[in-house]
This record gives sequence, structure tokens and C-alpha cells, in this order.
Amino acid sequence: MAVAKDRIPQKNKVNQEGSYQVAGRSLFVKLFPELSAAALKAGLDKELALWYELRAVNVTGCGRLLLIDALASLASSFGYSERTAYRLLKAGDGRFWDIHQAPWMPSRSVIKIYSLKRVAAWFDTSVLRLSRPVEVPAQSFKGRRAKHALLYSSFFKPDGSRAKPISRDSIKAATGVKRRQQQRYDKVAGIKRVANFACKNDSQGKLTPIRHLVDGKSRQWLKDRRLGNTYYSRAIKAHRGMTKRVNAELQRSLKRDEARLPKRFFLTPRSLIRSPVRDREAFLLVNERDTLIPGRMEWCMV
Repeated sequence: MAVAKDRIPQKNKVNQEGSYQVAGRSLFVKLFPELSAAALKAGLDKELALWYELRAVNVTGCGRLLLIDALASLASSFGYSERTAYRLLKAGDGRFWDIHQAPWMPSRSVIKIYSLKRVAAWFDTSVLRLSRPVEVPAQSFKGRRAKHALLYSSFFKPDGSRAKPISRDSIKAATGVKRRQQQRYDKVAGIKRVANFACKNDSQGKLTPIRHLVDGKSRQWLKDRRLGNTYYSRAIKAHRGMTKRVNAELQRSLKRDEARLPKRFFLTPRSLIRSPVRDREAFLLVNERDTLIPGRMEWCMV
């Protein structure tokens, strides 16, 4: 019996240049925000980027790659030279993967990629809970500057999500990236910035802006109080995968000796009520229909 040609399932293949391709889908790199921030702060961003890339080309999901195939894929899909790839593989050996050498047959040397849980646990208390991962196209994940910027941008929510304001100093504390470098990465990664403003309820329960006095050269004026900006990346949301199970195992295995920091921003009244501890100056997101200026991001002090 004849079978239609387009009904025959196509397997994942390796093209002549050695890059792995998934039938019907371009190659994407999955990034985990907490791991990216911890690696940037620890100076292990190049090794973590390579771990992301090895996971991307490991389309079978078995966690094992022939060294010769991995080098070919890294060169064709991410622009690595063989020398640079070898150097980073050696630097990350024992942290993000194991290289099993076969001296009698070099072509059979294998890279064993570490699991998500093992890498997250290696960062210890820097990563207590993983949020939803994001994806970026492999074609944009090339070059040292672009990779650093995309690792940094993965710390922020994808455009269209609900995110909280954050200051440049808080970003620096979380990622180790200095203020000036943050601004450079914003341009490279195309990060979107949204201004936020503080409001309060007056004695009559009416929403009013919180204003402060500004001193100029020849006069003074009142200005609406600004909060930290909200930042959005160009990445797209990825499937959660094993994130939920890994989080449960991390909570059991990692020691949580650090005190929980008070929360300052709440997206919903429910999250405000359920919070066990909050900052003295806490803010609740104002509904779009209740904002003083339509389209402006406003937060009411509670």
C-alpha cells in the first residue's frame, strides 16, 4: 500500500555542517533566570552559556553527546572556534558536565551534561527557587557581548507579563552587573523599560499622587514620585518542564538559613493578604481602570 510522502515521520538529523536541527522548528536556547543571575554574579556566565547551548543541541534529551558532534554543533550553531570550545569545556568540567575521554579512540569521547537540579544545587543558596524559563533563538545567541546581554535580560519577565518595579541597585545586587553595564546590555538585548509612579489614598479614600518638592535653579515645583522601572525582555516563555519537580527537591535538599526579605510590591490584593511579611512602605498595583493618568503604571501605598 502506498503511503503519502508527507505522512512519513521525519527524524532529527545532523546536517553536513554538524548542527542539530529539530524538524519543523528552529533551534532555541532555554534560559533559567535564577541560574543566569547567579552565574553572572559568580563570573561563570561563559560556562553556563555553554551549558545552555549543549542542552539546546542535545535534541534527544539523553544528556550525553559525542565530543566530536558537540564541537561541530557549537561551531555551526553558535559560532565557536574549536580552541574556544575546548577551553570552555575544560573550564566547566566537573561543574556543569563531565567529559569522559577515550584515549584509544578520541572520536568516542563523551560529554555527560549535568541535570538542572544538579546545576541549581551547585550554586547553593544563590538559587532557592527557579521561575519559569524563557527561550531565545540560537541565531541571536552568538558572540560574547550578545550572550552576556541575553543572560542578563533573562532576569526580567518577557514582554506582556506582569512584573514588579526594581531599582538599578537591586539589579546589581542580584546579578553583579554594574549600573553602567546594565544600560549597555539594555540596548544590546532590546530590553523595554516602563516607568512606575507612586500613589496613595487620601482621607476621603480617593486615589491621589504622592508628590515631592524639587529644587531648581530659580524656582521650586512639585513632582510625582517615581518608583523603580519595570523591565521586560524580548525572550518568549518556555515550557516549565522539570522546573516544578526540581523546585520541590531543592527546597528539601538546600539549607534555608537566610531570613526572608520583606516584600515591597504586590500585583494583587490576594498576594498582599497572604504575605507573611512586607516592607513598611509597601505598594499595591492599581487597576488600569482606576489609574489617575490612563496608560500609566501606578502603585498605591498600603
